[in-house]
Amino acid sequence: MADTFNLLKKIALKKVDQLKESASKGWADRIDKNLPMGVRIGGIVEIPQVDFVLGGDALKVKYPGTSSVVLSYGTFPVGGSVVHRFYLDGEDKVYVWQLVTDTKQVLEECKLFMPYDEVYPEDWDFWLSPTDGYIGLSAFQLKDGTQYVRVWDDEAAETVLQEDESGNRLTRIPPVQFMEKVFLDPYGQTTEMVKYDSMLYGRQVNENVAEYLLVSAVNEKDGASVQIMVGIELQPTSVNVI
Repeated sequence: MADTFNLLKKIALKKVDQLKESASKGWADRIDKNLPMGVRIGGIVEIPQVDFVLGGDALKVKYPGTSSVVLSYGTFPVGGSVVHRFYLDGEDKVYVWQLVTDTKQVLEECKLFMPYDEVYPEDWDFWLSPTDGYIGLSAFQLKDGTQYVRVWDDEAAETVLQEDESGNRLTRIPPVQFMEKVFLDPYGQTTEMVKYDSMLYGRQVNENVAEYLLVSAVNEKDGASVQIMVGIELQPTSVNVI
C-alpha cells in the first residue's frame, strides 16, 4: 500500500473478518443503516468497467476491479446536501466512492475517486494563502503537465489574480472546508475526524468521458498533507450493491 494516504493505509489494513468481529460482542445498532443504495460496511460493490474502457489510456483513474469490499464509511454535510464516502478495497489501493444526497435522500452525485499523489508541504501558503493559494485557482496542473479546470465556483467569493488583453483570467475562490467523520467499524466503536480544505477540478478526456481531480489540504490524526485524487462519474443504476 505504498503511496497512499495515512487514513487509507489504516483502512487498507482492515480485514473482512475484522469488520464482522464487533457483531459477536453484542453491539446491536449499526451506524450504516438506511445509507444510499443500501450500502453497508462489509458489503460488496461492483463497479462497471465501461467508462474506464471508453476513457482509454489517457484516463488517470484506473479500474478498481470487478468487486470491492466496503471497508469504512465517512460522512459530512455540504450546504443542504450530505456527502457519503464509502472506502472500497480495490485491487491495489483503497478507492473512495462518493455519493451526495439532498434532504430527501435523492442522489445528486455519484463519483469514484482513486488516490493519485500526496505532498507534505514546507510552504503551506503556496497551497492555502487566502490571496493566491494554489488550491482554489481556476486551473490546476499535475507534474506531468496535465491540466484541469475548476469545477466548483462561487462568483461572490471569486478574486481575479491576472487578466490578459484577450480577457483570459486567472481567478481564485477559497477552498471548501468540511469535517468528515469516518466510521472504521459498522457499530461506530472506532471513528476519526478529518478536516479538509478542498477544490474540485475536471477535464474532458475525450468525447465520451470526463475526469475529475479533487485536491485537498488534509488534517488527520497522523499529520497534515496535500492529497490529490483522480475520479470519474458513474451512473448509480450501473453500480451493483450486494
